[in-house]
Amino acid sequence: MAFLAAFVALIYALVRRGRKKAERARRAELSEFAASIGGTLVDEGDDTRPWSADFERAMDDEYGTLVKWLGRASGAKFDYALDFSRNGWQVRVTEASMELVSSVGTNTSYEMRVEVATADLVALKITQVRGGGLGSRWAGEMPVSVERGDHPLWMPLRLPLSISHAFVAYASDLSEAADFFNVDVVEWLLKQTKQHELPNLCIEAGVAYCVVDGPILPQFVMRKVDAIIDLLSLVPGSQRDVAV
Repeated sequence: MAFLAAFVALIYALVRRGRKKAERARRAELSEFAASIGGTLVDEGDDTRPWSADFERAMDDEYGTLVKWLGRASGAKFDYALDFSRNGWQVRVTEASMELVSSVGTNTSYEMRVEVATADLVALKITQVRGGGLGSRWAGEMPVSVERGDHPLWMPLRLPLSISHAFVAYASDLSEAADFFNVDVVEWLLKQTKQHELPNLCIEAGVAYCVVDGPILPQFVMRKVDAIIDLLSLVPGSQRDVAV
């Protein structure tokens, strides 16, 4: 018994050491990336939460059903945040993780959230419609910031015919949302039907953000950041001058 206990303790120590080594390497990678774009890395022990943390929790797709609840080996947590400025826009990119049960023990699932600070724009969700109409349900869910308002309204928006086959949008004010979809925005979204850089976007309470599966990948994250900024830049008065 003593030998078995010692063996188990050794395996545990080796696994823990391996994780610590991987964490150090990950932190070094993200620190180098943050420095390359003139930003800063925030890791555990500091505020790694996204600006929109009170509106959408980390790893939200892993909640909601008994099967998913049973499949979680840990709660979700925000591990890292990158803060930087991009062409005058304030940006925060966060990484969340959760341990999920697998046939060989546990696997780590990751999620990246890209946020850009905006002026006080209309609350809006827009998503690319995938096979079978996937994405429409997410867009139709009222954002928390709207739900907490004095007069919560959440309505489907009739998009221009050129993009209505590819996108679904909901908003808190149809008139303001219609102004958002000006000619330049519609043309930009039409190009997105082939590029798929921004499959979903939520704008609420001064933050425009999208959530994608996977960790922060330096070669991938800036494409998402630039996609959000490119879109917002086409909407007059959307830029916010100060950090959140």
